[in-house]
Amino acid sequence: MPSGLVLINGNILTMDPDNPRASGVAMRNGLVVATGSDDTVRAAAGPGATIIDLNGRSATPGLNDAHCHPMGVGYALADVAAGNPPCESIEAIVAAFQTRAASTPESQWIIGRGYDQGRLSERRHPTRADLDRVSTTHPVFLYRACHHIGVANSLALRMAGITRSTPDPDGGAIDRDEHGEPTGVLRETAMQPVEDTIGEPSEEMISHSLRLAGNAFLASGITSVTEAVVRRPEEVRAYQRLRQNGELGVRTSLMMIIEDTFDALASLGLTTGFGDSMLRIGPAKLFSDGSIGGHTAMMRRPYEGTTDTYGLWMQEPEGMKRDIKRAHDAGFQVGVHAIGDAAIDLILDAYEEAQSDNPRSDPRHRIEHCSIVDIETIRRIKRIGAVPIPGTSFLYYFRESYINNLGIDRIRYAYAMKTYAHEGVVAAASSDAPVVSLSASVGLGMMMNRLDVAGRAVWPEEAIGLEDAVRAYTVNGAYASHEESVKGTLKPGMFADVTIFETDLEGLSAGEVGTVRVDQTILGGEVVYSREGLTQG
Repeated sequence: MPSGLVLINGNILTMDPDNPRASGVAMRNGLVVATGSDDTVRAAAGPGATIIDLNGRSATPGLNDAHCHPMGVGYALADVAAGNPPCESIEAIVAAFQTRAASTPESQWIIGRGYDQGRLSERRHPTRADLDRVSTTHPVFLYRACHHIGVANSLALRMAGITRSTPDPDGGAIDRDEHGEPTGVLRETAMQPVEDTIGEPSEEMISHSLRLAGNAFLASGITSVTEAVVRRPEEVRAYQRLRQNGELGVRTSLMMIIEDTFDALASLGLTTGFGDSMLRIGPAKLFSDGSIGGHTAMMRRPYEGTTDTYGLWMQEPEGMKRDIKRAHDAGFQVGVHAIGDAAIDLILDAYEEAQSDNPRSDPRHRIEHCSIVDIETIRRIKRIGAVPIPGTSFLYYFRESYINNLGIDRIRYAYAMKTYAHEGVVAAASSDAPVVSLSASVGLGMMMNRLDVAGRAVWPEEAIGLEDAVRAYTVNGAYASHEESVKGTLKPGMFADVTIFETDLEGLSAGEVGTVRVDQTILGGEVVYSREGLTQG
């Protein structure tokens, strides 16, 4: 292991308010030991240190994706890619599945992910009739990008026991045609019979997916993530084994689903923060509602074009409040998936009630996604001390769906990073990958210009500058996981996690930032990713 690593001749955004810019940074034994001029950092590193000349390129603290699904990222890399791109129509999705079916033994499942009906040329969900064209001898299942809706072919429905007589489950819905037959579109908990039939991934499959995901995150300059759903012992064991073997690519906090893991953790006295610098228990989590594209996010007012569609509660509201209080009382940080404004109202009520009944110092309970808010809700978030985790790339990919389902006015403060900062709210950037791309560059660019994938503006009043966008991906992410004392800034004593970009970010337009590549990623003072073909100056 080298005695140290030094970056020189760069434009380093340290995110340290006392020393915001530096040309160099010195690292040793996994920590930053100095930032400043090239001479300063060379001297601090001592003899024998490896030197990387940035040649004017930008470097930042290692980026932090505050809400994503690494296991899902790995699975998605192995499944049929049904997003747009590459699939711009249902016909293209069917063709992609047919290609996979040709090399898949009969009776084996074929799974795809990523479609958004709002971006398909047909402007509708695929149905079982569409997927029956793929195969009648393979069970086929297709996840919408949000993973709150899935589509099954007829064989998959039969295997799962879903028929016209199957009732809608609590927290879910089965779409039906004019004759009452299932169309194949399953919403929220209605997917569970299909997922149960598919079966759970083995520990080895989970480990394989995490290795793939770790490499993908590092290639995007991301050194820390929060895994947003952990339910099963096999998942924890896979993470722990990779940690023990030195194969866990990124620093990871695990969000533990309350319904599945709380009793076991609480009985042992384990709460948020247990673990080490690479793997730790994060928030206790539950789901309050669904997604905007699936009409399952819980809204105060009906969805556009409807009179009585408000969304779906994933659990009875009083039950959610009880679960939140249990986790709060046990000492957990709590994180709740809440996208619709009615869901966010409920979660804020629950946080206030839990804190009133049992005051705790700085619990930093989180609102995952926190999508549809107004200015008064943002100010209430500030008063409570909650931490929103916006999906900072969502509008880049889903702007049209949001407007079609809610109208332009209701998304005025969707992922409103400028207003959050103005109101003193710490909001941490996230991708929710594989729902959308894990690319941090896309997230940075979207925060800076508020333009979607087609170049259309969406409330550009919320655009922020480069430094504030980087802060959302570094300092704020560390704050959201109670780790701001060890990471998120480049100053002596902090983790030596660094992202090196291919050029000087301050010389780019917001649109160019959205496509900028990462040259190298440093974790704990070691280069763990270098872009293929990269030559050092």
